[in-house]
Amino acid sequence: MNKILSNFLKIAVTVFLFWWLSRSVDFYELVAYFRSIPTYLVLLIYLLGLINAGAQGLRFFYSVHLLMPPFTKKQAIVSLFAGFTLRIILPGSVGEVGKIFLLPGDNKSRLYTFLLDAFYCTATNLFFFGIACFLLFPKMWYMLGFCFIFIVFFWIYRLLVHTTDFKKHIPDNVPYFKFGVANITFTTLTMVVYVSQYWALLKQYGMDLFEVAKSSIFILGVGFIPFSFAGMGFRENGAKYVLEMFNVPSEAAVGVALLIFSANVLFPALIGVIMLTFVSDIKLHDIKEMVKRKERES
Repeated sequence: MNKILSNFLKIAVTVFLFWWLSRSVDFYELVAYFRSIPTYLVLLIYLLGLINAGAQGLRFFYSVHLLMPPFTKKQAIVSLFAGFTLRIILPGSVGEVGKIFLLPGDNKSRLYTFLLDAFYCTATNLFFFGIACFLLFPKMWYMLGFCFIFIVFFWIYRLLVHTTDFKKHIPDNVPYFKFGVANITFTTLTMVVYVSQYWALLKQYGMDLFEVAKSSIFILGVGFIPFSFAGMGFRENGAKYVLEMFNVPSEAAVGVALLIFSANVLFPALIGVIMLTFVSDIKLHDIKEMVKRKERES
């Protein structure tokens, strides 16, 4: 019941945010913006989206390589794209964590690997988000506090280890240094690709690379707000708000955010549907049935 309510609230928030956005964005102008984008540029954005997904895969699979049994290329590719699919269709149940169950290993190693990978990835994104906020809005100097998120997460981790039974969920001999360096490196690479997508679409409005970088990282961070469906609504409103500072039309700002979201999330999710339907040993309908069974049991 709580999961159903959570999903309903997220959808409601998403609808409200887009309704709010529609009050200042003309739908026909938005469609006109999409039609004005050259085909080669759309293809470039989607190609960069696949590179982005690949960089995320390299980050995740190196993490898995350090803590879990060997896996095949087929398992890796299916798991990568399945993660995007599960994030979209099962946000309140399995979510992206489900992808790790498509790889060999015990549940203890699977869950810890996913949590540690998500820890470094989230902390790296929030680190750059704090810097972007400060550069865009110097009066909001306190946003630099996000740069210390690694320290905060570390102390939370230490607290969990020493005051709860969390320690029993930690595998032996975790190579934290290798894990962290690789994760931060690959996460930074995905951000470079992400900025490149915005740069390709926004340079026509006279924005230089530095302006695009801090704006796009701000938009990425706003999309992390977990109170809507897949960050939708927050991301587009954030794009409209920040890009108006650089004289980008509202329709173009929202259009850019939507196009890049479709290239980075929706397109890989569609590939994931195909993989789970025709390639994976564990099919999409099997995962849905498993989730329904777990929800009935709870």
